[in-house]
Amino acid sequence: MIATLLTSQTRTLRNGMRVVVHEDRTSPVVAVHLMYHVGSRHERPGRTGLAHLLEHLLFEGTEHAPKGTFDDLLERVGGSNNGSTWLDRTCYHETVPTHAVELALWLERDRMAFFLPALNETILNTQRSVVINERLEAYENRPYGLADERLHQMLFPPEHPYSWPTIGYTRDLEAITLADTRSFYQRYYVPSNAVLVLAGDLAADPAFALAERFFGDLPSARPPAQASTADPGFPAERRDSMSDEVSFPRVYRAYAVPAYGTPEWVALDVLAYVLADGESSRLQRALVREGRLAQDVDSYLYPTERAAVFGIVATARSGVSPEMLEAALDAVLVEVLEKGVDSAELAGAVRRAQRDQIAELATVESRAEELAYATLVLGSAGALAEMLELYTAVTPEGVRRVLGEYLVAKRSVTLIVVPAERQRAQHAA
Repeated sequence: MIATLLTSQTRTLRNGMRVVVHEDRTSPVVAVHLMYHVGSRHERPGRTGLAHLLEHLLFEGTEHAPKGTFDDLLERVGGSNNGSTWLDRTCYHETVPTHAVELALWLERDRMAFFLPALNETILNTQRSVVINERLEAYENRPYGLADERLHQMLFPPEHPYSWPTIGYTRDLEAITLADTRSFYQRYYVPSNAVLVLAGDLAADPAFALAERFFGDLPSARPPAQASTADPGFPAERRDSMSDEVSFPRVYRAYAVPAYGTPEWVALDVLAYVLADGESSRLQRALVREGRLAQDVDSYLYPTERAAVFGIVATARSGVSPEMLEAALDAVLVEVLEKGVDSAELAGAVRRAQRDQIAELATVESRAEELAYATLVLGSAGALAEMLELYTAVTPEGVRRVLGEYLVAKRSVTLIVVPAERQRAQHAA
């Protein structure tokens, strides 16, 4: 069923742009996704946040579509648009009625080829302030807001590009110059570093013809070199604590694990479901339902390109120390490692994973994004369906093996967030 949902065709234009077409005639709409192989990991220390800031700037208008024109034109035809930046990619997307596909493509062409004439110091400074305020609201002034940032600083060496947050550090955002943004744009916003996905009410041949018409004449450029996805290795367990204006302690545990799309990543994803998805999962039972130690517990696995992050987060109940919570968490991991999982438990975890995968592919917009990301980081749109098929091959022994190999102390970091009030009281005593 998943493979059918993801049926697509791919062609590469002469300038290196890859074009993916996914036909779905269910509704008279088309999702246009243009994803660039550039994110915060392509920045350098001292200029963090540049990729995300540039995304903001690219919504400020282009040479032929000045500020406000983009949204106005799309709203007139009943379309919508947005964008996002993450560690490995930046994506711009529109959803439009079928008859307005050419408008969306014209706008994205202008964003790719005619942005720099519209860029100036005033626009840069305005959006710099917007992003700094976004950081204040979403990270610095939000309960537990800086925990994930600190966790990545602990997990990855300072020179590793996953060690800094996508939004960047305030001091770096303040230092970004007009020349920095121009250079970054010119290097990464080129056809050979982009994937265009057209998903929805459009046949393959007309879709490829439109891609050629709007992007085929743009000059080719050598795609920027992408760093190796080899596991950098992490020699020792690290621990830290930080205070925050919160009411309850929270335990964060993270592990450096193999990259997105590998068989090991798939087995680890199944393990994440075994541990914390649903009331019958191991950590939910031991920490929340029966142990009454945690208010909540969750596990996650990043689909990142160079190395992935497997994380566990648990918030303590009133009166429960973070040490008690961490000990119970470790006991569950030891139990799974020593006794493994049975076939019924594994089958349930795989079913829940597939349930979520199908839900995530329910719209043409979500399929367009997933196909674009797979093309960038896995090498082809078809690799996504191939990876999802790996879930049926996961075995109890495979889950136990990745737990024993990757969820170990030497690959882990633990961060304890404690209420600032409690820490002040301890210091006073």
